[in-house]
Amino acid sequence: MIETENLKTMSEKSFYDLDYIIEINEQRLEEYTTAYQKVLERLTHVILIYSAITIFLIPIIQDSSLFRISNPIFLLFLIIFLGLLVVSLVFTIRLIIPGDLAYLNFPKKYYRDYRKEYEKSIEDKESINELLKVSYVRELEEILANNEKALRIKSTFQYKALIFALISIVPYLVCLTFHLSQKSDNVQKVQIVNTENLSNFMKPDTMAKCKDDKKTTNVDAIKANDYPGVDNSLVLDSHPIYRRENSSVAYTFTFDGKKVYIK
Repeated sequence: MIETENLKTMSEKSFYDLDYIIEINEQRLEEYTTAYQKVLERLTHVILIYSAITIFLIPIIQDSSLFRISNPIFLLFLIIFLGLLVVSLVFTIRLIIPGDLAYLNFPKKYYRDYRKEYEKSIEDKESINELLKVSYVRELEEILANNEKALRIKSTFQYKALIFALISIVPYLVCLTFHLSQKSDNVQKVQIVNTENLSNFMKPDTMAKCKDDKKTTNVDAIKANDYPGVDNSLVLDSHPIYRRENSSVAYTFTFDGKKVYIK
């Protein structure tokens, strides 16, 4: 019964209906917005890997810079590890750099500004209503084009940052093995020296001595050439509001293409 109702509902929807075109564009816009937020949330996976790596990062680098370990295999894997880590960090930085997202303009733009502009040359209210819908659809299409591109770019940065971070774990573990084995040898040497000092301290003529030793995404305006039920030559272009993430700067375009900043 439910499947029959769903099929009936789908059969009633038509791409010749502007209301349906608006509906599917709004649904897709909501999906892209949700997906964009999830991409940024997955940044925590990369941060978690960085946190685990940094535990022994400085000691491992010191092993090389202070010539504690001169094994060529260790040096080779250290270079590979640092190279992969740097590449991952570059993509992570590009991921967290704010990008330009597009948002729907104020509703009054349609029911007041655009409506008055259409009324200057058209008297039929039904025709004006259809033209207003097309202007709204154009704005939705421009938003979708901009935000879909932003989503693809951010997803690529997040994916590459995570992949290079995961790959860097392999040479990191090799370097960590050298570091821990070298540290184990030092502990054994210290134990031997302490034993000798203790035996010397037991002699009456010997005194023990101890010493403590770091754009905008540019999107071309989407101008469709054909929409059902209207004279497309009469349609005024509508543009969304562009706002950089975590910024108060926002701008849009008037129907004649003039860029206007919103305060």
